[in-house]
Amino acid sequence: MSKEVNLNSIEQQMSISIALGRYDNARSKGIIDKKIGSQPNWITDLDGIGGEVACCKHFGVYPDTAIDLYDMPKYDLMTKKGSRVDVKTTKYKNGKLLATLNKKIDDCDIYLLVVGQFPKYDLIGWVESEKLIKTKNITNLGHGDGYALDQEQLNTI
Repeated sequence: MSKEVNLNSIEQQMSISIALGRYDNARSKGIIDKKIGSQPNWITDLDGIGGEVACCKHFGVYPDTAIDLYDMPKYDLMTKKGSRVDVKTTKYKNGKLLATLNKKIDDCDIYLLVVGQFPKYDLIGWVESEKLIKTKNITNLGHGDGYALDQEQLNTI
């Protein structure tokens, strides 16, 4: 069963500020935007950061507000119990938990799938890193190979 999280006006303002800051910082450093789709470039960042903030709200932890991508860890949040979580957000209701092939098992402890669009999200499920980052989970959804799990393969929130 998923957990619905709606961002309040302050959380929305914070998410927008972080998304714009990270987008501008990355472009100023020559980092290529790998967005897929017709939406404005920074909206992809906003949905991802909104998903991260929604998870932080759920777990009662503070989000990473850094905008310099080189200063950031390889995970998005740390739970109160010390688990390092990489949040993956998609707008597709039946979306899969995805990770790129450059991810390593020790980059984080848990991958967590969030479905929704700013400012409303559903926390769908999670899986340990070593259960996602496996050769048998490599698939191509039309944009190159990556790791993928269906929602039914995830632990409930």
